[in-house]
Amino acid sequence: MARARERGLLALVAALATATLYAEGILKSGWIEVVLLAPVVWFFLASRISSLLPNLLVSLIALCLAVSTLDLCLRPIIGTRLHYTPSNMFTRKLPELPIVGRWDPHVTYRGEAYGDLAAIAGDPVLRELRSIAFETDGAGFRNRDLEGPMDIVVLGDSFGAGVGTTQDQVFASLLEKSGHRVYNLSYPGGPYDQFVNFAIEGPRLSLAPGAWLIWTLYEGNDLDDGYGTVWDPGALPRNNWLAARMVQFRTFRNRSPFNQVMQGLRARLRGVGDGVIERRLSDGRPVLFARAHEAWTQMSPEEVERHQNFPGLERSLEAVRGLAAARRMRVGIVILPTKGEVYRWVFERRLPRAEDARPSGFALAVLGACKRVRLQCFDSKPYFMTESRRSFDAHGVLLWWQDDSHLNGYGHAVVADFVMRKVLVDGVSQ
Repeated sequence: MARARERGLLALVAALATATLYAEGILKSGWIEVVLLAPVVWFFLASRISSLLPNLLVSLIALCLAVSTLDLCLRPIIGTRLHYTPSNMFTRKLPELPIVGRWDPHVTYRGEAYGDLAAIAGDPVLRELRSIAFETDGAGFRNRDLEGPMDIVVLGDSFGAGVGTTQDQVFASLLEKSGHRVYNLSYPGGPYDQFVNFAIEGPRLSLAPGAWLIWTLYEGNDLDDGYGTVWDPGALPRNNWLAARMVQFRTFRNRSPFNQVMQGLRARLRGVGDGVIERRLSDGRPVLFARAHEAWTQMSPEEVERHQNFPGLERSLEAVRGLAAARRMRVGIVILPTKGEVYRWVFERRLPRAEDARPSGFALAVLGACKRVRLQCFDSKPYFMTESRRSFDAHGVLLWWQDDSHLNGYGHAVVADFVMRKVLVDGVSQ
């Protein structure tokens, strides 16, 4: 009887030890856990066992606990070094409503980063290293904690959030430096996600009379993102307490350093395919483009409107208009072009042409949708074209990071200037 209890206790400890690998996030596959449990089950159920099997289980227990403890200890040490940008380090699903994401609250980070396209390409030579300050407020958005009524709320995706760019150079920060009180409600995701964020976060924001909602839409992937079907904020699929804790547990598991390293190795083994296009400036500098983003620039307005997600985009516009109207906010939608649209001459290896400044099919389709739902919409491409030529001819400066699909500080300055000149001024008169 004593031997049976000893065997049962050893089997239980071994099973729990293997479970720590899964709980810690080191193991993602349940099948690996099954394989690890096989000798444990055999040890517990077999009528006769080899004398080596108990020693094997003890070794398995020691190994599992050692690896789990090491993974846990490494989280604060190397966790932030496993990503090319802080925008990826602190992401999580919102526990109460996991259809949208947030960054961790009250983050203060200073470090070095490089671009998303260089990360995909996997070639260190292509990286354009830069220093980044990254801060979040208590709600997990890229703001410093502010009090008092806001006169501008910025809504958008990774472009609005300033992914890849240091905090003080993001266009929301530049608008704030110009004298406005700005709250940046941007987080990577599609227009439906932005509607949800505005719906659930907007009510807590204190607004000045006549406050503006500046909503940026990005041509390169806004119709590639997912769209929901719930437009009533009160009917959004919120989690109960237990489900919310499970979302937090999954976030914890996803941040396992060992698991993140293994994911990176698997990505390298898969290769980058043809997703990144490399071009060279006349001085030899590499400039990277996202092939999927640039494919949207070749579509006609009719092709864009026929896309399965375009009705969801138009419905998101209408839903945000209703929410803004309820709070008496003015809305200005800014369509942001892709890198290849503005630098078509680099992308296609030719001289600039006058027709490069023509509005894209995406812009024309969105302008039409905005007109139908009675929203002011502004295509920033002509402004970007002018400023891109001026900055490059005078200083050899690009408005995008060379290794990134996102704007650099110069590009964010163009957005801020466009908003102040074309939206906040011209938008009032329309």
